[in-house]
Amino acid sequence: MPGELLGERVYEDPNLNGLTVIPRDIFARNYFHYKGGEHVVFGGPSKHGKTELAFDLLSDVATPELPAYVAVSKPTDKVTQTRGKELGFRFVTDWPPSKKFNEIEWLGGKRPRGYVIWPKFGDISTDFTNAAGVTARLMADRYSASARKEKHSAGILVMDDTMVKAKVMGLDNQMVTILAMAGAMEIGLWVFVQKPTDSGRTPLWAYENGDHFFFGKGGDQRMLFRYMQVGNAGEHAQSIVEVVPKLKMYQFIYLHDSEICIVDRKP
Repeated sequence: MPGELLGERVYEDPNLNGLTVIPRDIFARNYFHYKGGEHVVFGGPSKHGKTELAFDLLSDVATPELPAYVAVSKPTDKVTQTRGKELGFRFVTDWPPSKKFNEIEWLGGKRPRGYVIWPKFGDISTDFTNAAGVTARLMADRYSASARKEKHSAGILVMDDTMVKAKVMGLDNQMVTILAMAGAMEIGLWVFVQKPTDSGRTPLWAYENGDHFFFGKGGDQRMLFRYMQVGNAGEHAQSIVEVVPKLKMYQFIYLHDSEICIVDRKP
């Protein structure tokens, strides 16, 4: 990041190889230049703040013209529940959502800036099958709409719990197809990776086809090595290996093209 970013709340950290540390709100508002169709990878162990970071970014990039589609694959998720409501996302249990008369009245005639697609849970024998079907219909619908260049077809598919969706729900092929082909159609896939192994093909394709990368503290040497291989690491590969283990909890190292910085944790 350029030196003129330095200010009261932006600083260079000598303990993190001198990388610029940017407060999260400033980063999301001013320095996360996201375009429709770009893919984002969030890497790091569970419970390290990947979902919270994603919602912080969505608060600035999700719009009625570029809505977010957050696909939930578990019965409870406090972060998604809280942040989705804060951002005014519409919560639905199926896709496509039902079109009722009161929907337009509730929305004031405006499209929402995002949806939380949260299938019903409670039956151990059918939960995953039902959730897989709902999520598959979501991806197929958005992919087809973009391929046909329909109005309002751009969007951000937020695939939290990516491993569950890929391996348990059997949606690996759909996500790989979107990673490989949908960028030009303005469908962005946001992928969440806990470790680079046993997660299906989706994380591997995301590392190769990603545009924005956020890596948090944690993981073993194999994971660090995988971080070095992302498509735009280049000259920053060594910094990744050295800096990731030094990050504080909920900090992330960010890579995009030739840019690299630290996205700070919330105060």
